[in-house]
Amino acid sequence: MLLLALGVAVPSWAAVTTVAIAPGEPGGRLDRQLLSELDDRLEARDGPGALRVLYLEDAEVTTAKLRRELALIDATGIILLHDAAIAAYRKVLASGVSPSPRLSAYGAFSPANRRWLRRQGAGHLDLLPVLRRHLSWVRHGTGARRLVGWVTQGSPLLSLGDLLLEGEARLDVVKVLGRDAPVAGDRTEQVLLGLPGRVPRQQAAEVLGSRRGAWCLMPEWLADGCFGGVQPDMAGVADGLLRGLERGGGVTAPAAPRLDYAGRGRLSPEVRDGVQYVNVPASEIGRRARAERLWLGALLVGAGAMLALLSALGIERHRRRQRARFGLDAQTGLPGRPRLEQRLQRYLDSQHPFQLCWVSFDRLDGLQETLGPAGTQEAIRRIVKRLRRVARGEGYVARLEGDVFVVMSFLPIHESGESPAGTMFAERLQESLSAPFRVGTSDRLLLPRIGLVRSAMGRTPFGLLEEAQGAARQVLRGGERRPRELVPGAVAPEERSLALAEALAGLSDEALAEQMTLLVEPRFLLADRRCCGGEFRAYWRHPTWGEVPGKELMRLAEAAGRRALLDRTLCRLALEALARSGLAAMSEGPRFARPIWTLPLGLAQLSDADFIDALVERCQALGLATDGVELQWHGEELHEPWPLQPAIRYCRACGFGVVLKGLVHSRQALEAIFRQPLTRLALESRLMRGVPADQASILLIKSLRDMVKLAGRHITVTGVTTSDQLVAIRGMNFVSVQGPLFGGPQPVEVLVKRLAADESARAGRAGDPSLKGAVEPDDA
Repeated sequence: MLLLALGVAVPSWAAVTTVAIAPGEPGGRLDRQLLSELDDRLEARDGPGALRVLYLEDAEVTTAKLRRELALIDATGIILLHDAAIAAYRKVLASGVSPSPRLSAYGAFSPANRRWLRRQGAGHLDLLPVLRRHLSWVRHGTGARRLVGWVTQGSPLLSLGDLLLEGEARLDVVKVLGRDAPVAGDRTEQVLLGLPGRVPRQQAAEVLGSRRGAWCLMPEWLADGCFGGVQPDMAGVADGLLRGLERGGGVTAPAAPRLDYAGRGRLSPEVRDGVQYVNVPASEIGRRARAERLWLGALLVGAGAMLALLSALGIERHRRRQRARFGLDAQTGLPGRPRLEQRLQRYLDSQHPFQLCWVSFDRLDGLQETLGPAGTQEAIRRIVKRLRRVARGEGYVARLEGDVFVVMSFLPIHESGESPAGTMFAERLQESLSAPFRVGTSDRLLLPRIGLVRSAMGRTPFGLLEEAQGAARQVLRGGERRPRELVPGAVAPEERSLALAEALAGLSDEALAEQMTLLVEPRFLLADRRCCGGEFRAYWRHPTWGEVPGKELMRLAEAAGRRALLDRTLCRLALEALARSGLAAMSEGPRFARPIWTLPLGLAQLSDADFIDALVERCQALGLATDGVELQWHGEELHEPWPLQPAIRYCRACGFGVVLKGLVHSRQALEAIFRQPLTRLALESRLMRGVPADQASILLIKSLRDMVKLAGRHITVTGVTTSDQLVAIRGMNFVSVQGPLFGGPQPVEVLVKRLAADESARAGRAGDPSLKGAVEPDDA
């Protein structure tokens, strides 16, 4: 049930209104401070009543009510707080409401919602990096061996998969509030990750009241008795949301460590500096006030000494501010990841060659278990000392997290390919770090692993760091402990996918078009073996990871939020190839005699009228008839509640055919077959694997054929590889077919020559009575 309430008093004369959609109830703890900060800023900028708040009670939504309330407000921008609000707004848009051009969101964890925000170009203050920093800070500050994360039932955090179970900032166990029991193991810390609504607060009471207590990401949990942690700064979040309305784009939400004063004893002393304390008791405040008075008295007695002391304190504060300002690691004074990435980008832009050495240690975590935090800190200090000694004058040392360091060294400008200078530097680094470290009272081997990567045009800082990390992992797998570069063929599939998605996210239209290759798989009529068109396939050749086929490319584009870019580039290249090759001329004449060329699209682009209008304009500019082109989407996308029927009718009105590929036995697929105004359906090639030996496969294909014929649709069989399969589908009275038996994907130029040769041969047989009824080559 949707409860819509006004968060602040709104005068009827307010000219500018920004709408915030948030889970919870008016006056509840969740986001109360954030909404107050937003109200103050909007009132100062746009006048009283510039912010309206629509609350979603218990994160439930009634689309009709929310749509009606939004229609009553002349909103200049919309702010969505957390996944519940984003899901509610998406439902409203799915019902036909036009999206707001100024959109900003905060705290989306669901991968689907994060992809949607990227597609919309909305501003997003990301809490996921804050969560990872929070987990790392709790583990490091408490010396915990295990972190147990508590989430609510159905939390979007559960959809992150292994992302929270890997690396230094990881959870060892994920439990559900209200279902699982609290833990009581030694050196185990509990972390609350849910939003503190009414029901989650009741469910979390047992966890907060247990012997171990709990840490929390959201500051509202502090009132329920959590210890604290790295938590978002609401003033900074409010500023970021308003900037996101104007500029869009995703940034990390500002955050800082915040701790309940009663829980300070759970942190190691070296971590307590720089923590903001809350709920400080009055006795402690009075004690500090008395100390300040004594200090002032001592200042009057020994003014000279105190001035010197104040000078020293001022210098130390200045150093701390400088470290925080320039992104320096508090423990070692080394630059952190943000500053390193800025430096990498600067040198990439200047095209000055450099090399990255990713340095990690196999046995540093073991020191944490045997010597405790103090032993680990001592080992890290000695590691930093050696890194600086080796890199002095030649490299730039940074610390990413825990036991991970990066050394950036510069290469001679004249060198290309393998760099002798870079290899010698890495070997010196390996030799220095492989020697024993004096930790405590004994010498210890920490076993370093060094992964190398060299800069190149078109690379990004993130891509370079990921490649260097992958090379370091391969050092461990290879067994030989020496610096090495990444071997793409030996990379784990998930690492390769992550690197490819990041590379795709950074490509421009022109760069993607240069790296993309288009092939066409021809389609033939079974009645007269005549080519009736073909399906375009896209292949992406990455300079490091090699060729990426079409299906994998589409999955990567979805993960990177670049599916619209991929579809736009594919359609542009395909239409230009049709116009350039002369295949358009073959489309002249009666419709039944014309080949139809198929372009694969995502369902989001098929439903985008602006995209379809741009496609029509492109066809007109190239002199192509739209009725010679089909737009194909895949049945796997039917899980989304897309407004299909109006979109497909609009495509048909523009002259395009619409094809559904990948029929599955589900309610959505049957609805698409019988209710959507499609022109053709295509069976997945995997359905042909068991034909003709497997009777179950034959029965499945026949049932699909009967349903499609009952709906009055034309159906195509794909993936035909053998003559036995061809005989089987001929007996089933299918209309068209494509597959390796008839020719696999091939360049447009090759297909043009083949069609011309087939037409010449067919014309020769038509003129020679003795050749009538002869079997064509395609009938092999």
